[in-house]
Amino acid sequence: MRVLLLASRIGVAPAEVVLEASAAPWRSRAEVDAVPVSDGEGDLCEVMAVLSGGELGMIRAGTTAVPTLVTGDDWTIDLSRSWGEDSAILGIALREALAGNPRRLTINLPARVIPDLGRAMMTELGVDDTSGLARRLANTDVIVTGSTEQPLLGVNGLPRWLDRHGMLTAEEAQRLELDLGASLPAPARTMLVGASVDPKASWSGLGGGAALVLQAAGARVRWAGEIVAHAVSPRLAQADLIVYVTGGLELDMPRSLVTIADEAGQSATPVLVVYGEGRLLRHELARFGLSGSYSYADHGEGLDALGRAMEPIAQTWAR
Repeated sequence: MRVLLLASRIGVAPAEVVLEASAAPWRSRAEVDAVPVSDGEGDLCEVMAVLSGGELGMIRAGTTAVPTLVTGDDWTIDLSRSWGEDSAILGIALREALAGNPRRLTINLPARVIPDLGRAMMTELGVDDTSGLARRLANTDVIVTGSTEQPLLGVNGLPRWLDRHGMLTAEEAQRLELDLGASLPAPARTMLVGASVDPKASWSGLGGGAALVLQAAGARVRWAGEIVAHAVSPRLAQADLIVYVTGGLELDMPRSLVTIADEAGQSATPVLVVYGEGRLLRHELARFGLSGSYSYADHGEGLDALGRAMEPIAQTWAR
């Protein structure tokens, strides 16, 4: 039996460490291909280096280090854990990356940061608007990625800022946001980002709205987990069973898991998910294309609990 064992980062433990903690019960019973995965929360460059090769590095933006991965003329810069008070660090990282004349540039953005609609980024790049930004990016295929949905909150983030600083309640901030949005005439809203860009898109708030501005300048948007799943895809055909190990499960399932389960379902390959906190109801399994789900939370905390929980799971499924 051939088992494809996938694992994401859990807390501070890198995916490779999680794999090592999970693998022993499977290796004693089956042929195991252990592969790290990521949904773009701090380790996208490291995981993609394992999956696709390339040279890891970093760009210095003051005291902040931005991880990079260079594979030929394809660049990835990961800002999901390298952010400041605004998008200035993104602008510095973009400027340095573009100096390398990449054919393709993947920009992984954080979800929950204070919005500035990419203004500091554009200042660092020396452009005044999306037209100027589009000219800077004209020779590069730019892909914006993120780990989870984050719509743009508020006009220039003002209501959110007021709520954060205790000047308004959340309800009052939401009402102000609606009032401000309604007060903008339609032509003004179109001029800000272009008619083809949806400010209400589920990804529009990534990087504090920088994702929206980058798309208006010609960038494409994808989920980081989907890119990782695409890199894992060639291994799926060789597997009789796929086991995906992750930390807590929330309402927004990991994109890498959903994408891998969807592709595996086309060849009827069973997919198990082993997770920490959270709960998957039985009726949800089929919706996500999963054959089984197991929580290791009852076995304690940390990787030791994961190892203990994995023994009976492997005993049941590895034949």
